[in-house]
Amino acid sequence: MDSFSKFSIILQIHRILVPMSVDVELNCDLGEGMPNDEAIMPYLGSCNIAAGGHAGNSHSISQTIKLAKKHQVKIGAHPSYPDRANFGRIPMDLPFLQLQKSLIHQIDLINTVAAKENLELNHIKFHGALYLMSLSSQKLAQQLAQLIATRYKGLALYAPYGSFMAKEALLHDIPVKYEGFADRAYLDGSTLASRKEAGSLLTNLDTIKSQVLSMVKSGIISTIDQKEYTIKVNTICIHGDHPKALEIAQTLAPIIQTRKNDR
Repeated sequence: MDSFSKFSIILQIHRILVPMSVDVELNCDLGEGMPNDEAIMPYLGSCNIAAGGHAGNSHSISQTIKLAKKHQVKIGAHPSYPDRANFGRIPMDLPFLQLQKSLIHQIDLINTVAAKENLELNHIKFHGALYLMSLSSQKLAQQLAQLIATRYKGLALYAPYGSFMAKEALLHDIPVKYEGFADRAYLDGSTLASRKEAGSLLTNLDTIKSQVLSMVKSGIISTIDQKEYTIKVNTICIHGDHPKALEIAQTLAPIIQTRKNDR
């Protein structure tokens, strides 16, 4: 049986065991040096903390974790390609062992700082170009899933429904939280439009609200070229560096359940 057939069986079991009516939370990428972290945190169910690859250091990680603890927000590691100059948003041609070494360092740094606050990581969410590459490259998705399954067993992974990353995570028995994006336009059900493309960054609050409501209530995402795809979401991402990040959080919080039973 090939890996895709195994995934299909796992997905069918997943659909039987998991109710169709699911709680959805807001998450945000924080600890990246943006000014609104403290204001945004109360609206979140979880946060993804920059781990030093694209942004962040021990001090910013500590401050973000303390803030999350204050507001009872679940914490996750947000590792990336080791490329601070480009904010982790340009793919890097690295041997996987070299990339793996960097990712372990980043995730372990978050773990170490969290332990000082008597907190445990809830999840891992890859950042930027690494996140996007893992959605379309089955080989990379397999390698990342193997790393999480062997070294970070029990942690959830945030990834879009239908992506290679989500499929490989399920095949490696990694809990998956299907992620949707409030502030980005889509190319298909699991792929975001390039930031270089006009209209890829959503800024109109009504448009953002409509996109999120469609994902959450109807399970439909409309793409940048007006096509519709089926989507499943457990968590909705707001990018912390979005110029309207706080306004988006304030707009979405009343319609999204941000406090979950699985804390």
